[in-house]
Amino acid sequence: MAVQTNERPPIPDTDGQGFKPSTTFNPDRLGLIVAFVTVAEKLSFAEAASVLNQTPSTVSRKVLKLEESLGTRLFNRTTRTVALTEAGRIYHGHCRGVLDDLTQADALVASMNREPQGTLRVSLPVAFGHLHMSSAMVAFLQKHRKISVDAEYSDRFVDMINEDFDVSVRIGNLPDSSIVARKIATNNRLLVASPSYIEKYGVPTSPAELAHHQCVRYSLYKSAGNIWRFRKGARNEAVNITGSFRCDNSEAVSEVVQSGLGIGLVAGYICHRQIAAGDLVPILPDWQSTPESNVYICYSSTRFMSTKVRSFADFMFEHFKTPPWMLSGV
Repeated sequence: MAVQTNERPPIPDTDGQGFKPSTTFNPDRLGLIVAFVTVAEKLSFAEAASVLNQTPSTVSRKVLKLEESLGTRLFNRTTRTVALTEAGRIYHGHCRGVLDDLTQADALVASMNREPQGTLRVSLPVAFGHLHMSSAMVAFLQKHRKISVDAEYSDRFVDMINEDFDVSVRIGNLPDSSIVARKIATNNRLLVASPSYIEKYGVPTSPAELAHHQCVRYSLYKSAGNIWRFRKGARNEAVNITGSFRCDNSEAVSEVVQSGLGIGLVAGYICHRQIAAGDLVPILPDWQSTPESNVYICYSSTRFMSTKVRSFADFMFEHFKTPPWMLSGV
């Protein structure tokens, strides 16, 4: 008769100090335990060997090796019968529980890869996150009810692996790294000014003339925003610009430019509505800001990617196929 146990028997406290794990744990021990539990539940080496797709002699050697490592007999054997010893019954109760826990762990992790679920830690740039990602994440969460999002809005360059982020949204020309970057949209950076500034100071006719204008700078651009680079066909120009205001928030740059303080280099995803409303006017539209700047979904690896990460990346890729700042002609 196979042994049936509903609870794990208590572990004897032989030294009064509680259980202590072995410091010489055999990495192959799980295979020995599986062989032991199968024999214990079939009470037959031959039947256990059939279940495990092994020879009876192999199963017998594994059980013997386990008994030797424990220093105790787990089975009483005769030519016709196999029976658990008292130690065998105690050990079986605990081993059965361990194998059940492993089975449940396998099922849990496998189910996470079948249906997106769990907490997704996301790093977002402040302006893009506020203006475009927040509403996109609401739509994503409405579609995937078993996922929750823990979002950090920051313009700092996070270390995804060491800071335990599942996904980050990054903007710019990304350096080579172990991070996988998937482009989801183009980010056009535009020279803009308010109608009041243009009326008072005029419009520059070339990038070089920007050196004679008040420029509102975004300090997190390369060179702290003090050098702006442009391309027109095969021509490239770099301009040292100055101005009375510089900050590390791109939305603030757009607001200050709109107030009439100077000319700004502003992301299209920030200023497209103000341009459409006439509150900001594009300057030097034939010149393109360089280097190219795109919006990326980043994650650590495509191998064994969880479905929550894959579903998030796929959703955002589709969501931003027609971004509103491109539809407005920006």
